[in-house]
Amino acid sequence: MVVRKRLKLHGHALVFVTTTAHEWTPIFREEKPASLITRQLKESLEFYNVSLVGYVLMPSHLHMLLGLKKVELLSKFMQSFKILSSKLIKEAAPSMTTIQLSEKGRFRLWRPRFDDLIITSEEQFRIKLNYIHYNPVKAGLAENPEDWKYSSACNWILGIPGLLPIEKDFAYTD
Repeated sequence: MVVRKRLKLHGHALVFVTTTAHEWTPIFREEKPASLITRQLKESLEFYNVSLVGYVLMPSHLHMLLGLKKVELLSKFMQSFKILSSKLIKEAAPSMTTIQLSEKGRFRLWRPRFDDLIITSEEQFRIKLNYIHYNPVKAGLAENPEDWKYSSACNWILGIPGLLPIEKDFAYTD
């Protein structure tokens, strides 16, 4: 069981979240699925009033630092995002991708669960933000963190807005 549920936390929190494509399928390597995911993420963030503090969309997974005014809404937010993004991808995916993302004849974009970690210190925040931004470099997908299109690195490092709006000043402690 995740720490968040075990501790029955509530209120403001900054959470490091990772969610992964079914069978680690690198579906987000292609422009169309990656664009659909970022579009749905933006809509879900706005609907649930969740702050995006940092993110990187990798070919097979998504890392985010999410600022929530009510951490107890994290599961609902993630469930909604995953359902809606799955519908978008299924409608737009070529038949080959649909076959790759099927389990027992049923389309499945995401693994059923997600991982989360409550950020409790500035040091932990910096570690996770650097992990997010250097993920594409470590994977050999970019030479520099700010070169990866589907990341908040250009915003944090160069001060240039990226694909999704970032809230650098989210107050995650009361």
